[in-house]
Amino acid sequence: MSETKPFRAVLAVDVQGCGQQPDVLLPVLYHEIHSLLTGICERNSLGEAWRSVSLLQRPGHEIVALLPAETLPLLVHPFLDDLQGDLASSDLKICEHGLGLRLRVALHVGPVEEGTATADIARAVNEVHRLLRCEPLVAALDDSDPDVTLVAAVLSSEGFAAFTESGGTEPPASRFTEIRARGKAFDRQAWLYVPSPSSAAGEPAPPASSREVTT
Repeated sequence: MSETKPFRAVLAVDVQGCGQQPDVLLPVLYHEIHSLLTGICERNSLGEAWRSVSLLQRPGHEIVALLPAETLPLLVHPFLDDLQGDLASSDLKICEHGLGLRLRVALHVGPVEEGTATADIARAVNEVHRLLRCEPLVAALDDSDPDVTLVAAVLSSEGFAAFTESGGTEPPASRFTEIRARGKAFDRQAWLYVPSPSSAAGEPAPPASSREVTT
């Protein structure tokens, strides 16, 4: 009988609108994002877990981190709201474009065997990678004010269940919107959360509980 793989919270973070940057600049951007995440974790009872985190190498500026499964509620709140707040108060820019940094975040929980060559191809890691690129998540930033909405996050159905079952009430469930995350050979229920919603046209955004993005 094969051993049961330990469950991990899988966090993925990527930059919106930086795909055309020269490769030589990507390590600098990666470092800035990593420093930002480190600061947030250190002040929100995630410091110890983050210091021992397994970071998987991905091309460019994407960060994928494996953390203990029990950290998932804290990665939802206050992590996501603090990420929005820290970006709003920072002067981080997207390389030569001078645009404010905007991040997509995906959260999942599933079995991953750390410290092995198979970690990077674990199903949970592949799924969070696809969630990070799903059209509703990308649209949540594309269709919003770039000076207001700096973070958009998606939780897998497993991640959302882990959050609600933990007793998490902030943000309330009404702030999450159910979506379909679709891609090649991929179609999953997921939950969208935007800490600071807005509209691209500068008009008042609808209440977060009624916002719906579909593919």
